Amino acid sequence: MPSSSRLMPLAITLALLGGVLAVASKNMIVDLDLFHEMALYRQMESEGTMPRTDAFAYTPTNETVVHHEWGTGAVIYLATVSTGFGASALVALKYLLSFAVCLGCFFYAKKQGATLAVFSILAPFALNLGGWMAFNNIRAQLFTLLFLVILFFLLDLDRRGNRWWALIWFPLFIVWSNMHGGVVSGMGILGVYCLARTIEAILETRSPQKTLQRVWHLILIGIVTLILLIVNPYGWDYVPYLIRAVSMDRPLILEWRPIWEIRLPLIYGISVLIAAYAIWREGRTSIFESMAILLTAYLAAKHYRHGSLYAVTWACMVPPMIERSGLGQEIKNMFDNYRAQITVAAFSLAMIALGYSINVRFWELKIPNQITSTQKHEIIYPVGAVEYLSHQKLEDQLNLFVPFSAGAFVQWKLYPQVKVSIDSRYEVAYPDGAIVENDDFYKAKDGWKATLNRYDTHAVLIPVNSPLGKLLAQNESQTAKEIGWKSVYQDRGFSIYVPKSDVANFPQLDRTDEMIRGVFP
Repeated sequence: MPSSSRLMPLAITLALLGGVLAVASKNMIVDLDLFHEMALYRQMESEGTMPRTDAFAYTPTNETVVHHEWGTGAVIYLATVSTGFGASALVALKYLLSFAVCLGCFFYAKKQGATLAVFSILAPFALNLGGWMAFNNIRAQLFTLLFLVILFFLLDLDRRGNRWWALIWFPLFIVWSNMHGGVVSGMGILGVYCLARTIEAILETRSPQKTLQRVWHLILIGIVTLILLIVNPYGWDYVPYLIRAVSMDRPLILEWRPIWEIRLPLIYGISVLIAAYAIWREGRTSIFESMAILLTAYLAAKHYRHGSLYAVTWACMVPPMIERSGLGQEIKNMFDNYRAQITVAAFSLAMIALGYSINVRFWELKIPNQITSTQKHEIIYPVGAVEYLSHQKLEDQLNLFVPFSAGAFVQWKLYPQVKVSIDSRYEVAYPDGAIVENDDFYKAKDGWKATLNRYDTHAVLIPVNSPLGKLLAQNESQTAKEIGWKSVYQDRGFSIYVPKSDVANFPQLDRTDEMIRGVFP
């Protein structure tokens, strides 16, 4: 029978892989941004060129629409729609990218000296900090995390004296900048690396001339990188868009709030303490690692969505630093002294993670469309309402006022028959204030009735659990009389209202007693 010394690495590896699977499978809901990304690529494929103005909304939009995630939409569309593999391809791509990111972190940390023992103790912090946000179905941000790990490997080549890595970096950067605005994080890490190498050279040589000799190639690479930022379908227009997108506030978007307001403030705090200990022990020997950790920790503290950037950086940088510390030696001693117990515990954790993943059906995409008592902040898609509208023989285009989170789904399913008031492209397509106006409308705040008259709106999609939905449900006759609108469709997630003068054109349909199933794509 194999000894615990030979089984322990296998057990730990299975536990880590099981943990990744469990975290990735927790959220199998299709991400709302995916729909507008695919809709854009479908339009581009139809027109033969990249649209620079909006075609999906009937409300005011930006003069030039720069969609920084168009490349992600192309990948998803080609993988799911063009191949005909649909949901299966999306699930496969999700796990391929998720495991690639996590394995990349492990192999980078191992290359820097981390052992499996130390990495396995620290990895759960990174998974909890970034996994819940990153491993969705699928976010453009997941590509950013993969490219970030690859960048770490490339910079390690530079540190070892290899200069050819730039030949990989330049095309990688072009692809990255066309898939996600998170390319800014790559530029930031490259800048931090250049600064760290400069500081190291100054401390070692005490000579500006010798310092310049060591880092001139990095300065050149940085300049070329900035120039390559315009290699995209939008050219120079991409740059001011990116500056605006990075600097603007998004107070109504949950993931753009500080990490301690949303999730896991204790885990984040502990991770910062561990990183601080590692940085203190390393001193001046790990300047780049220290700066990269501090930068991404700050970004995560400021915005929860950047917790995944911090998690990847933390998983790559902290384990090797801890490995070289006294704490690392204590961890290795513990694994040597309790091999049998750790082996059993690791196998048990692997089985628990696998059981959880099977229980949540890790292979099955979800498109929730009805209100349930267990939901918190999950997205609800208007599957039934979209089906209803798709069956109407509309002679003219229908302008549908929609919630922020439903617009992309509607435009993917119903364009060009239906245009929407807003969608989750946010600053990509819409002027400042559009999301606030939309939020105020569905919260039935003062002035919400005037919003109906502000645009050429033909119908309104209303979530039944929104303040406006509850107001109409409680006092429909009175409120409907005041605004002159009437309900024509209802299910357990959404209702559709149209002006009373148009009611005859829309058959009444109540599906509140039906189970409605969403299908991707």
